[in-house]
Amino acid sequence: MKDIDAPTPSEILSEDITRRSKLRDGFQWFVETAAIVLLAVLVALVLANSLGRYLFAKPLPWTEEIVTALLMWLGALGITIAGLKNELISCAIWTQKLSGASKRRLAAFQSIFSLVVLASVAVLAWQYLGIFGNDRSPILGVSKSVAISGILATCAGLGIASTLNIFEREKD
Repeated sequence: MKDIDAPTPSEILSEDITRRSKLRDGFQWFVETAAIVLLAVLVALVLANSLGRYLFAKPLPWTEEIVTALLMWLGALGITIAGLKNELISCAIWTQKLSGASKRRLAAFQSIFSLVVLASVAVLAWQYLGIFGNDRSPILGVSKSVAISGILATCAGLGIASTLNIFEREKD
């Protein structure tokens, strides 16, 4: 029996987005580079803490506070990269059955709906930031707003990706 692989969301949508803008490529390069740097710093901090704890019996407790904030920002960058590559969760079973024009309309609606949802989440994150943003971490005294603002970065990154998707589809 022959296995048939289902197409990825980017393969389904690749027909619709034939031109990639320089703005998208530049933004994607920036976000991917930032994610690589954050991941390298995160790994170095976790490794330093582990080596300090298990080899020298002197853990670095402050690394946990930094790693927590970095994880929020790394998640924000990761989901933005997925949005830019059209690799977010989609209902491929439905989109495969649609024609080119219907598929483009559904994708535009999805992007506009995403922008509305992201704006709502950004407002809630902003309110949360106003309530808890001045709290300080126990060891370094870093403002909790550093980690919380990663939620706003997620909304901004996905908002840019959705906007680029709308305008790049209209070019075709």
